[in-house]
Amino acid sequence: MMEAIQQLIDNAITAEASHQHLHQALSGKLEHVDRLVQLPEDQAAEKLHEFVVRYIQNVPTLLDSLQSAALEVGLVQYVQPVIRVASEFFTTPALANRAGLAALMGQAYLAMRLFEEVNETYVFKVGQPLIPVDMMMSNLIIHTLIGEPFANDLDTLVTEAVEQLLSPAYQSDDFKAFMSQKEADNLVHICRQIPCMSAEMGLASQFG
Repeated sequence: MMEAIQQLIDNAITAEASHQHLHQALSGKLEHVDRLVQLPEDQAAEKLHEFVVRYIQNVPTLLDSLQSAALEVGLVQYVQPVIRVASEFFTTPALANRAGLAALMGQAYLAMRLFEEVNETYVFKVGQPLIPVDMMMSNLIIHTLIGEPFANDLDTLVTEAVEQLLSPAYQSDDFKAFMSQKEADNLVHICRQIPCMSAEMGLASQFG
């Protein structure tokens, strides 16, 4: 599955050079994004394009890291369903008439929002994140770029998926016993090498 995801990304990046689907999708969005983060005065469009490409490329990186760390700390049976659904989100054609990287932006948003919602649920249920990465601002930027109401439809899909994924697990005595036996720092190993994407790329929040 990881190879298929990477191939989709590589093909879309190659096609972008000829068809400019992502550039077209980002056209006219700079003003909206500039309300969220500080875009550079020079080459703002290029910086935003770079950010979106990196956002898409981070999906397989995050999936690989999540899977490796789950093996390391013994969370495979709880993490694997999340990886499976995120992979399916990314490889299922987006629900809008978009192509290339512009389409993958929506599919990547589904995967990244799934990670964000799972993270928040884990914090609420067990007091610590599954993935110690703050994806909220990055996802908010992509939500803005995709535009409403389509982005809201994607959010609904994610919410439904999280409910189906996590509700059964938290009712399990095995899950509760497993979490009670874990040291407080075990989960922070998961994806620890992936920082906040928007901050890493110099897109500082306008909200401080």
